[in-house]
Amino acid sequence: MSQLNYDFGKESVYLVACTYGPDSMALLDMMQEDGVKPVVCFVDYHMGENLREAREGVEKYCQERGLLLEVNEATPPEGKSEAEIANWARKLRYGFFLECFRKHGAAALFVAHHLDDVIENYLLLKQHGIKGQHYGWSRVSTYEDMIIVRPLLDYSRDDLRNYCVSHNVPFSDSFSNYEEATQRSIIRRDVVSKLNEIEREQILEEMRRKESDTVGLRKTLNEEILKTGEVPIRSLLALPDGDYADAVITLVNARCPMHVTVTPRLLKEIRSFCLSPETNKTMHLKGACYLVKEYDVLSIDADGLAMPYSYVLEKPCKFSCPAFDLDFTMGAEDRRITDADYPITVRSALPADVTTYGGYLVPVRRMLAAAGCPPELMRVWPVFLGKNKKILYVPRYDKNFVEYHKSVLNIHFPETKGASADL
Repeated sequence: MSQLNYDFGKESVYLVACTYGPDSMALLDMMQEDGVKPVVCFVDYHMGENLREAREGVEKYCQERGLLLEVNEATPPEGKSEAEIANWARKLRYGFFLECFRKHGAAALFVAHHLDDVIENYLLLKQHGIKGQHYGWSRVSTYEDMIIVRPLLDYSRDDLRNYCVSHNVPFSDSFSNYEEATQRSIIRRDVVSKLNEIEREQILEEMRRKESDTVGLRKTLNEEILKTGEVPIRSLLALPDGDYADAVITLVNARCPMHVTVTPRLLKEIRSFCLSPETNKTMHLKGACYLVKEYDVLSIDADGLAMPYSYVLEKPCKFSCPAFDLDFTMGAEDRRITDADYPITVRSALPADVTTYGGYLVPVRRMLAAAGCPPELMRVWPVFLGKNKKILYVPRYDKNFVEYHKSVLNIHFPETKGASADL
């Protein structure tokens, strides 16, 4: 994972919006430190000497670093208020970014919004009495065909200026920010710039309280992804659009062995996939990587072993498949399976499955997780159903297991296909 906490694809193209300010120059340097040579996008509004110097600084930096620079020439409309010009500038630059995004087939646009921007946005919305799930920006959002990433939301403006100084990154903050409305500039100048650390933390804590439900859900989902590699679909779909996109990207990056570029179109397809009435289905992502839906759980399969499977055995026999081998030719009464139970079905454990354990009815996957079963192995773990489709038998997991069964059941570990668990 990169220092920007983003999994960059080696073959993907990335854009970065640059103004030559300390925030965007710090972001540009961090991306290069992570091995990325982004396409630099600069908008020249032709509004004063300072902006001309900023363009010259960006051009010199890109030439020295061998970076591709895209420049949009623009002239502001006459007879408009500052707020109208700011609105014009925003539409202009995002139209330009979108054009560059399509031209280069980019995977994401990186923007250097930071913690001070989040506070400014919150205070502006609060001033207007606007309430919502997000008072700042999401780390990941979409705009038409673009994925927009804001990886610096935990950094203050001073943090980024200090980064540039300590890393010898050139920048200038002497020119005005022509891309913000007058009211935001006033809040920045008269309020945010004068906050001490205690006041800043008080505002951030106020924001956290108001966003507590969404923040808690995002944190829980990220922990679930890293721990089990699975995401509850209902929780995923309950997130705001930006957090939904971020969670999907986190899942794909954490579980796919190859880089998969997540686009707004793919995000829409995944949402439709999650909302479809089918309880068990797969969706191809790239190569051998599939998105797997099992009831209310979403996961990634990267080798074909973790996808749902189901086999019917008409009578006691030997049987082999990618997930397991078994030999019940001498019977399997030691697993509470009798001849009268045939035909039996052997399938992967599903989220809705429950079994009796210690005299209590418990979810199969929770039982396995409590025993320390690795997520990869849990995804291929079999359950045995009788001809009445009720669960007859679920193998127990124990990393120190000692075999006592006469019947044979070997479950294959997905990560090392040559290894297996004798149960």
